[in-house]
Amino acid sequence: MTPEKENGMDVLEIPETVVKQRRIGMWLLAWHRFRRNKTGIFGLVLVLAVVFLALVGPWISPYAPNDQSAMLEFRSKSPPSFKNLLGTDRMGYDVASRVIYGARTALLVGLGSMVVAALFGILVGGFSGFVGGMADELLMRFTEFFLVIPVFVVILVMVRIFGIVVVGTPLESIPHLNLLTITFILGVFGWPPIARIGRAEFLRLKEMEFVEAARCLGAGRMNIIFRHILPNALPSLVVIIALGVGQSILLEAMISFLGFGDPKAVSWGQLLYFNYEHLKIAPWASIAPGMAIFTTVLGFNLLADGMTDAFNPRLKE
Repeated sequence: MTPEKENGMDVLEIPETVVKQRRIGMWLLAWHRFRRNKTGIFGLVLVLAVVFLALVGPWISPYAPNDQSAMLEFRSKSPPSFKNLLGTDRMGYDVASRVIYGARTALLVGLGSMVVAALFGILVGGFSGFVGGMADELLMRFTEFFLVIPVFVVILVMVRIFGIVVVGTPLESIPHLNLLTITFILGVFGWPPIARIGRAEFLRLKEMEFVEAARCLGAGRMNIIFRHILPNALPSLVVIIALGVGQSILLEAMISFLGFGDPKAVSWGQLLYFNYEHLKIAPWASIAPGMAIFTTVLGFNLLADGMTDAFNPRLKE
């Protein structure tokens, strides 16, 4: 430990290597526990499969997402075959290709909305838990107000209103503006659970002995928050964020299924919206995107469940 000057006083600073070693040990122990959780590993495999499809989709997709050559060949609503592995839909699109491209949209919405939600949630929850007092009360009442809002209905209204307002403005030229709007709105309304978890973790950790030790050694507030509290709060926050990704993907699919999605984007909910009326004639066109939604959401939920067990300090070795 080396002496430093802070507020005109000599203080001792905990070496950065010691702090990093403690964090690495925590994550390695969590990974050791996670590897023995079969459901968690299964969820991780499902998530990685979706990520793989999203990354390499353009190279492994048999057709372009908007290729309607099957319609010109009178093969619309044709069943699965060697030429179209998952069949074609009523518009002549190859179902497999659009499901593959839909993985990109799903991850964009899921991860993008959770980035927005995490920024709001950690800021509000962390400040509330660390400061306490009247600020804590006011911020938690504000959070509870967001929790009772009928989020899905509000999102539908906001998406439709925003879509009308931007017509004729420069914003209309932004690619996939409707999808970006949905992603942002999902994030804006998805932060309360993260804020509550963040507050609980900050309240718990700020009273821990290692934080008190850092405080006694003269560490400032920002140093305590970013070097000691936030890194140790991340495990619980990562779990709730993983759950939120699956929920956002499901919400976007529901929004698109109701016809409020981005018509220019290829999404699984949009595929259901276009093909559900032909379920009896071409069930494969609806089953494939439906299974993609189910598998992805299940993967993130199982992954979050596995991480919960892995990060639980009371879990016996």
